[in-house]
Amino acid sequence: MERTGKDRKDNLLSKTDMVYRALQEEIVEGRIPPGERLVERNLMERFGVSKTPIREALLKLKQDGLVKGGVVHQGVSVIRISREDAIEIYDLREVLEGLAARKAAERIREEDIEKLNSFLQLFEECVEKGDVRKYAKMDLDFHKFLAVVSGNKRLVKAIERFFYQARILLRTSLTLPSRGPKVSLAEHRKVVEAIIEKNASLAEKKAKEHVRNTKEAVLRWFENTQW
Repeated sequence: MERTGKDRKDNLLSKTDMVYRALQEEIVEGRIPPGERLVERNLMERFGVSKTPIREALLKLKQDGLVKGGVVHQGVSVIRISREDAIEIYDLREVLEGLAARKAAERIREEDIEKLNSFLQLFEECVEKGDVRKYAKMDLDFHKFLAVVSGNKRLVKAIERFFYQARILLRTSLTLPSRGPKVSLAEHRKVVEAIIEKNASLAEKKAKEHVRNTKEAVLRWFENTQW
């Protein structure tokens, strides 16, 4: 049976998404190190696809802030986040996520409370199992959910802008003895409690404190690591 234009487009999108998701996870998890070049021909051979889905996937990674360079001619390389980059990212996150927590407290519904409690339960399971990788991934899902509850679509987009770079930094901070998942969970719990109580000013305060504490841990990591 002859394939329609829509079928071909859907197939291209699925191939693009497959490549994009695989590379995204490998970069965020550190399996592809900072500075490494992603060569189009090598990726075509690895994933068994043509250059079009490869280029589309690399473009999406560039939009995520995970690679830099020209997708078509120059090729791309994985970003190397500097200490200055980290400061800028966390300064912005402090403002954005403080606002998200405040607005979430003002708009919280019963079904949202159930979801927040579910997040806390999953965080606890990660702490018990020592699963830092899963905890880091869920942490940003948690903060994105607060932005969604806030009802401000532009706020969600603004937070997503730094989503994957923040996940790279969070993964490093959670490995520090003074800043493991157990400490982070205690701070998350305080944010959730304030939101459930509909105490908007306290929710904002606790969310900002949480981001500042994470920032300080990340900066300590930079002091002791060659990135």
